[in-house]
Amino acid sequence: MLIKLLLALFIIVPSLYSIENITIGVLSFHSKSESLKEWEPTARYLHQKEPNFTFTILPLNYPEINEAVKNNKLDFVITNSGHYIYLEKKYHISRIATMMHYKNNQWVDRFGGVIFTRAERSDITTLDDTKGKKIAAVDAESLGGYSAQIFEFFNHDIALETLDIYFTGMPHKQVVEEVLKGNADVGFVRTDLLESMEKEGTIHLNQLKIINQRKFKNFPYQLSTLLYPEWPIARMPQTPNDLSNKVVIALLQQHLESKPNDGDIGWSSPLEYSQVHEMFQSLRIPPYEQAEIFTMVDIWNKYKITIFSLSSVSFIFLAIIAWMYRKNSYEKTYVKSILDASPNPTVVTNGEVIISANKSMLEFLGYQTLEQFKQQHNCVCDFFEEGDTDEYLQSMMKDQLWIQYVIDHPTREHKVKITIDGKTTIYTIKASIVGNKNDLETIVIFTDITLMINQSTTDTLTNVANRLHFDLIFEHVLHSTQRDNSPLCIIFFDIDHFKQVNDTFGHLIGDNVLRDIAQITKNSLRKSDVIARWGGEEFIILLPNTPLSYAIQVAETLRVIIQSTPFEVVGHLTCSFGVSDLHEGESEDDLLRRVDVLLYNAKENGRNKVIVG
Repeated sequence: MLIKLLLALFIIVPSLYSIENITIGVLSFHSKSESLKEWEPTARYLHQKEPNFTFTILPLNYPEINEAVKNNKLDFVITNSGHYIYLEKKYHISRIATMMHYKNNQWVDRFGGVIFTRAERSDITTLDDTKGKKIAAVDAESLGGYSAQIFEFFNHDIALETLDIYFTGMPHKQVVEEVLKGNADVGFVRTDLLESMEKEGTIHLNQLKIINQRKFKNFPYQLSTLLYPEWPIARMPQTPNDLSNKVVIALLQQHLESKPNDGDIGWSSPLEYSQVHEMFQSLRIPPYEQAEIFTMVDIWNKYKITIFSLSSVSFIFLAIIAWMYRKNSYEKTYVKSILDASPNPTVVTNGEVIISANKSMLEFLGYQTLEQFKQQHNCVCDFFEEGDTDEYLQSMMKDQLWIQYVIDHPTREHKVKITIDGKTTIYTIKASIVGNKNDLETIVIFTDITLMINQSTTDTLTNVANRLHFDLIFEHVLHSTQRDNSPLCIIFFDIDHFKQVNDTFGHLIGDNVLRDIAQITKNSLRKSDVIARWGGEEFIILLPNTPLSYAIQVAETLRVIIQSTPFEVVGHLTCSFGVSDLHEGESEDDLLRRVDVLLYNAKENGRNKVIVG
């Protein structure tokens, strides 16, 4: 009997010690007991899915989370979107999933801010009307209750100094009470609060008026700002990949295992948080309280790193999904449900036909079902457009199907450009084979990088290409020109006496002139032509597959249009132009040097001229 007992202990005790404790730090605005009540069901669920681990919830405030992350005391952290941005930049944590809330029979994974006043306030109808009015907000660290609204004012060129804001502290309901009592003229709150208060019977929405009202598809709440991703769960740099993958799989399945109830929490694949970064940079919110100084190369490298990080997140998610898809039909059902909950357009394809597509992809393409799509198309590659660099995929790539090309070049960055209803979206894609390698059955996840691409390739003042992006396009076009033996022309121009404009009227007026001339030029060019701001008041135009005679005509037309346009405050201005075509055997630098000399000659010979060479 004693021997049996010892044998049992020999088996049981090691198994007890093999259970590893995992600590999840959660940002808490309530008491510890309230936070534990909210989050311990998630810990129990994770333990049920992964019995070799116990999961401990640790409610923490901002300073406590910062200290715990800094000292590697946590395995995962759940925090709000703004605080995540701070931790991501400072301590390099990585989001693995984004929270969703189930309300009014739908899952919502984004939020924003609401700007409101009392319904009878006829003197407050626009953002401009709030200048000098007393505004109540929760606190300066609230994204949905302060930062999102302030960013709207910033984007409408309304000086923040003109706003009279005071803070009520948590909860957001206090802001609504301040407005209804007349203590504040305007209030800032997070989306969903007003509808929740109406449901409780505390208020009626007809008591309030929404300022700067905005509408987004499938977003059910009153809204005044852009939408931002909900709270993420993030892994620490030291958290093992295997553990992270197991947690992701469990969380993505959580909301599928039972019928959801109002107020339930679920998780989706990680959303893109670049909009929060952009807001914090613009408003100088930590970790961007200090202005950063970049060279052109720094800017490119900065966004390449961001794209790489984004791609890494997508790659982890894709690997998990592909692994589940291979297993059996039960897991495939889970995969289909998970992908339908994902905001990332996703397909299973062999490169010629779509085998399966999630809801995000079908909605993006404008179809309700895959069957409807297949009545008109076979492949998502039918929509691929030619990009301005070699990274953009076409249906055939060097005599290979696009999907085969992606699989054969796994370390390259692959982009696709798709225009639907006049709106162009740029995606980076990640692919993983889920079937036999010979049949190419592959899961492909599309991640929207349009905003990121625009930020890294566009001159922020004039909204035309920046110099860095022009160099990349020129290299791509030059290769095609030399291969096809086609003509190529360059127009180089600048604004005459622009320094006098800045000295006389100020730089803000000068900026308006630059914007206007950029827009005039864009409106005068073909879709295939490229205009970029070269620097200061200088612009450059690339005209692919264009003879010199046509380029001269374009330059002369622009010169006349600009000369005859009355610019606000400034009046009439002129520009000087240098125009040339690519000579046989000439390099990019050689052509640019020649056209620069031609522009100089136009300036020296009286300005407001087109000089050709």
